Amino acid sequence: MEGQGMKGTHYVIALIVYIASIVLPIILSSRAISFIHVALYAVFSLIIIAGATIDMHYYILPDEGALVLVLGGIVYSFINDKSMLVTIISVMSVGAITYGLRLMSHKGFGLGDVKWFSAIAMWLTPWEIVCFFYVAFCVGSLYLLLTSYRNRYIPFGPFLCFGGWCALHGGSYMEVLYQWLRHNLYIINTALC
Repeated sequence: MEGQGMKGTHYVIALIVYIASIVLPIILSSRAISFIHVALYAVFSLIIIAGATIDMHYYILPDEGALVLVLGGIVYSFINDKSMLVTIISVMSVGAITYGLRLMSHKGFGLGDVKWFSAIAMWLTPWEIVCFFYVAFCVGSLYLLLTSYRNRYIPFGPFLCFGGWCALHGGSYMEVLYQWLRHNLYIINTALC
């Protein structure tokens, strides 16, 4: 299969996403961000942009990118005082779920997607992983609906990478919004009953 070429505007968008992924956490963070956080965000963004671009062109997600994401995720988990046991269980769960999707989709969902889902999950909390799945699959589904591709293979890597980026940088905000909505709906429900 021959990949589709990237237009000049895609490079500009990739550059904006790359810069935003470094600047947004600094601006929006409630705690002081160290130089190592900024460096890790830069590496994360560079790798997922490269992965999305390679998948769009060649329909493959490179194992080297997944390996760098895993190593960076270990460092990121360690400096954020995340429990390695929770991280490992989360990654194994993501691997099992995505491998199950691979089997159910009759290998339409590639092994590269399984590896990259698991590698990106190293960076995320369990709630952010839910956000990751939600964003990746919703954006991928929307793309299919809006472009009406039916008989052509669509690389999932760009949607996977976008979902990972959104989850890493916005997952905690989505959790706060979810908890707020749940609490307020509970109050409304008890008031009406």
